[in-house]
Amino acid sequence: MKQRGITEKDDIEEFLADTPKKTYDPFLLPDMEAGVDLILNAISHDKLICIYGDYDADGITSTCIMKTILERAGGRTDYFIPSRFTDGYGLNSAAVDRLRNRGAEVLITVDCGSVSREEVEHAKNAGLDVVVTDHHNIDDVQADCLLINPKRKDCKYPFRDLAGCGVAYKFAQAVQRKAGMPKSAIADILDLAAIGTVGDIVPLIDETVHW
Repeated sequence: MKQRGITEKDDIEEFLADTPKKTYDPFLLPDMEAGVDLILNAISHDKLICIYGDYDADGITSTCIMKTILERAGGRTDYFIPSRFTDGYGLNSAAVDRLRNRGAEVLITVDCGSVSREEVEHAKNAGLDVVVTDHHNIDDVQADCLLINPKRKDCKYPFRDLAGCGVAYKFAQAVQRKAGMPKSAIADILDLAAIGTVGDIVPLIDETVHW
């Protein structure tokens, strides 16, 4: 615990607790409220929402978390896991076109997309509404869309080291609250956040300790 910077009594008790209490308001993440509103509006209009994931443990668990919560909220979903060899990492314009042809009307990314400016513009020009959820550093020009990422410079969220699955879980938390769903709607997907968090080797401190 000391090596992780956990030295205060309250932090030690939280770290060791069977039922941890530390969780932050998901709406502190930038664009979270607008992103959830867009998705819930799409659900209410029966639009097909495609989740664009990634091929690693974090990306796959993020996709599962997002697909589960959107379907529990009544949404119609499709998903896409890119091929490392043919699609590469992150948003791919040719893949976006294939998803549009499959009927996608809304595109929500998990674990990618923060700096995919050209690909996001391509998706928007193809008629897709776009929401990006991600956790990677934004060292380039960020995508011009709703962008939920704790690494944004303007982010006031108290914890910056969420994995992509952690951001997806916070989105699920926000959907659950905004849609008035029971907490059980997200309780049984926390194990997916744990797998993705460990698999992506992000720090096991603060909010992620008990995932």
